Amino acid sequence: MKPGVMPLRGAIVVTMAASLIGGAALARGVPMLGAYDPVPDPSPWGPDDEAGASNTQTPDKVLDGKRLIKEGKVYRLGHVYEPGMSTFPGNQGLSVEAGPMTLLGQQVTNSEVMHGEFGQMGTQFDALGHFGYIPPGSVDPADALFYNQFTGAEVMTEDGLAHLGVEHVKPLVTRGVLLDVKRHANGGETLAWGQEITLAMVMKTLRAQKMDARDIGAGDVVLIFTGWEENWELGSEGYYTQPGVGLAQPGIGLEVAKWLSSRGIACVGSDNFGIEVTPPKPPVAPGLIFPVHHHLLVKSGIFMHEAMVLSELAADLAAELEERPRGHRSPYEFFYVYSPLPLRGASGSPGIPLAIR
Repeated sequence: MKPGVMPLRGAIVVTMAASLIGGAALARGVPMLGAYDPVPDPSPWGPDDEAGASNTQTPDKVLDGKRLIKEGKVYRLGHVYEPGMSTFPGNQGLSVEAGPMTLLGQQVTNSEVMHGEFGQMGTQFDALGHFGYIPPGSVDPADALFYNQFTGAEVMTEDGLAHLGVEHVKPLVTRGVLLDVKRHANGGETLAWGQEITLAMVMKTLRAQKMDARDIGAGDVVLIFTGWEENWELGSEGYYTQPGVGLAQPGIGLEVAKWLSSRGIACVGSDNFGIEVTPPKPPVAPGLIFPVHHHLLVKSGIFMHEAMVLSELAADLAAELEERPRGHRSPYEFFYVYSPLPLRGASGSPGIPLAIR
């Protein structure tokens, strides 16, 4: 182990992964699907870049998004943080205790102490240091490759991430696009766990929304509505896992992830817990269990916003689509605003993004 790198208990990690995603999926020895090079390329923004696709957030993108505000209606696109909320299996739940009450003359002040894994809980934003890839032939996390070819030895320390932490992300103030896959490509039914959103489904959704591929562009934030949000109140078993299956949700696969990255977007969000379909499909490269996380974060520097609340926005956009005369611009675009908490060395951030119409 190289100095300063957080040790990983490899056997425990593999055992937990097999349990959560279904051991059979790892043990089948399924063939690789096509040729996929998992090694990250240098960043187009230079060898020192740690901001990834948030570099696309220019003044022009702010103004591009601002023009979409017509009604002034604001949507909070995230869940309430509270004790007992759904949590990823194995994560520490959220708890709140009252801090010291202080009397200042006739005034009283309150404070609180919060405990939990704030960066990776509930509605969460993944930083670029959240995932790395250990090349075949090594089991040493120090050899892992992260975005912009940072290594595990450079990134991981006992005090958090020395590079690619969430504090390097520039605020996302831009144009947002919603893909209502539930309504327009799945007959209005919530997608089933294990159901992959294909590129054909994305294109069908765009057509139904009076859009096409050209309506997804550089610096945009793309949100995907699957309906999985309705399972949030079921708790961890129901939202994150299914009995006898482990981690289970609908979501995109590598096909759609690669297409989205080709459009130059800044961030992908969804109402499911991890954007990508699980249980995972056969690996496209050795050991690549979560290929969408890898392709977006590690290969492309594109951020991920998970466990979002999109149902109200989706319903309002669908209603407006019905009302708009033929030939008018699609309503499925809006002003999107989110700035992660600049928690130095953190792999993610809580916080609620906003859509403004």
